[in-house]
Amino acid sequence: MTLKLGDANDTVLRWRQVMNAMFGGTTDHPGLYARLHGPLPTDTNVFGERAASWQKEYESRTGQVVDGIVSDQDLIDLKVVIPRRPIWAYSAPGSGAPWNVGPPFDIGEWAKQVLHINHQPVGYPIGGYLGLMGGDPANSYLDIYALYEAEQLRLLSINPDFQASLAKRQADPNAVLVNGIDVELWFLGYSQSADFMLRFLNTHFGDGGQYAVLRDRINGALLCGSPGRQPGRTKVGNTPVGWGISRIVYPAWLNAITWSITVETPAPDFYAADADEIRPLFYEWFIRADTSLSFVIYSAQIIIPAILNLVAPFLGGLAGLGNPLAATILGAQSGLPISQISQLLGGVMGSTEAPDPKLIELLTVKGVLTNLPQLLTLLGDIQGVAAHGDYYTPRAEFGGRNGIQVACDIVAGFRR
Repeated sequence: MTLKLGDANDTVLRWRQVMNAMFGGTTDHPGLYARLHGPLPTDTNVFGERAASWQKEYESRTGQVVDGIVSDQDLIDLKVVIPRRPIWAYSAPGSGAPWNVGPPFDIGEWAKQVLHINHQPVGYPIGGYLGLMGGDPANSYLDIYALYEAEQLRLLSINPDFQASLAKRQADPNAVLVNGIDVELWFLGYSQSADFMLRFLNTHFGDGGQYAVLRDRINGALLCGSPGRQPGRTKVGNTPVGWGISRIVYPAWLNAITWSITVETPAPDFYAADADEIRPLFYEWFIRADTSLSFVIYSAQIIIPAILNLVAPFLGGLAGLGNPLAATILGAQSGLPISQISQLLGGVMGSTEAPDPKLIELLTVKGVLTNLPQLLTLLGDIQGVAAHGDYYTPRAEFGGRNGIQVACDIVAGFRR
């Protein structure tokens, strides 16, 4: 945690006290630094011009570069104890990654080491996507979200700063919370976890949520490659095409604290910058993907009408599933026994969770031909998958910084 001109915090106050005790002398017998640069008052927490001149004197006498900036090593050498801060950063990984790998963890560790912010990774099982990226194939994307949600709630329930501030606001919703004493929160996510965090914040800090009274204590959600990115200009300053594939519309209060860090070069992030209407249709499908019968039924509602529309359009898609010919035709096309097809059709007709009809339509010949321009654009956007996986390369859209540096600069520059 460096101290520089203009900083104002408890660490500055403690540094002034230590420097004055070591080099300031007394009123009757001023020390060398006080004689050269004037006394250093110990009743202010501001790092002003006098403090900078004292630091430069210290640097010149300890063989350092003379820049007037107090380094971490200076604080260690001077035995300045850095006060614990009630600021917490929660990080969670992208799909297929453990809790300690990826942009959110790296951002959180930087904040811990440099800014002395408490970094708490959120650990939960890898999963979703039928286990193709690791984990139990029986868990869907939505199942993994539920596990993340439960762990995030547990971590907040044992956070002493969060609970103390919550108690104040529960006793008095208008209680004034004080910076440096009461809790402040950061949420750091990437890809899957960025989606999770937006869902979580909207549910639990949104209107009617159990933590809505502490919504104003969230400093921000720093999200790389977010499927939940909203359309338009980001708080970072760039304007990627389209928006995230989840197509979930979030309220203004949440958008105001969300920094969507989204790469655009060499191609727009495939999941966070989507201008077509095809990827969102498949998003609704793959977030349910697991090995359960319910997902088989859900998928059958998409696949069976598409097949019937192709080989037996006279049946009318879903409307014709009760026709005895449907089972015969599907059995002939798939090679499955009629009994199994009939069981599947029964599940489809009895299902209460229907997929988007637009996806069924897309998988027909007519749908493919109608959406051919979008499909060709989608094919060209495939390179955006690689862009989604690399937030470590400096980008022009970030002013020559990488995504992690963008996030670190946001945290470092944030002031309430």
